[in-house]
Amino acid sequence: MIYTVTLNPSIDLYVEVDKLHPGYNNNIKTERTLPGGKAINVSRILSQIRIPTTATGFTGGYQGLFIKDWLSKEDILADFVDIKENNRINIKIFEDLEETVINFQGPTISSEEVEELLYYLSRVREGDTIIFGGSVPPMENGEDSDIYDRMVEIAKANGAYFVADVPSQYLLNMVKRGPLLVKPNGEDIEAIFNVKIEDKMDYIPYGKELIKMGAKYVIISYGSEGSMFFTNDGVYAAAPVEDDSEIINTVACRDAMIGGFIGTIVRDNDPIESYMVAVAAASATARVLDLPTRDQIIDILPLVDIEIIE
Repeated sequence: MIYTVTLNPSIDLYVEVDKLHPGYNNNIKTERTLPGGKAINVSRILSQIRIPTTATGFTGGYQGLFIKDWLSKEDILADFVDIKENNRINIKIFEDLEETVINFQGPTISSEEVEELLYYLSRVREGDTIIFGGSVPPMENGEDSDIYDRMVEIAKANGAYFVADVPSQYLLNMVKRGPLLVKPNGEDIEAIFNVKIEDKMDYIPYGKELIKMGAKYVIISYGSEGSMFFTNDGVYAAAPVEDDSEIINTVACRDAMIGGFIGTIVRDNDPIESYMVAVAAASATARVLDLPTRDQIIDILPLVDIEIIE
């Protein structure tokens, strides 16, 4: 089983305006509401490519019910810890495809609620995969400082694989524990290694370093220019997929990439094919308003071009 853990889920409210005028009334052209959270998006992609998945984390209030109901309609087992406070609502404003994001901090999670989630994760078994994704909400007694470390400890003790797509301040500790995959973007690499990247080839030594530190696979994405894939055996790159479609959504491309990779690697154990599906899933996501269907991902797959760098 593949479990996804979203500690700070949200309802994401997407609104489009002709022109954003700060300090004045703004009229909305269109709006849509979706469940939000990196690992939740991974579960939704896994479901589309027909890989069973269970989504967990913390949900509360109307927002939590909305999230669970949405996932259930997509045949995803939504098995969250119920919390006393409400989940957050984030606002994403689009103006001529330029995105302004307003993210709320999220609810404060009690120590009892933290322990309930940790107990729930103790059910994972050898061969299962846990995908950790997204920000950490405030927690009592400073537990937010090491919550990811504690969850990784459980995964390792039970012989489960784990994937880390977490804020940069948590990532290095998790890399040292041997994740199946980490997927930093360019900004993460700059923050982790305190460097300034001027050219995409400059990512190569840092991707290799993450492999050396313990990650089995590493994908580094760098926006519209594509991504690189690192294994113990080599370095590969994917250029942006070229077709006649307009790029209209970059919000969940990173999450889709993880879902495409993990869903394929656990099924076929082929890292290059998995990277190709990851690129196809991310590229398909960029072309739709929400997340792509299985057919939309398959349609993109023949357009993916993987280059051997080293």
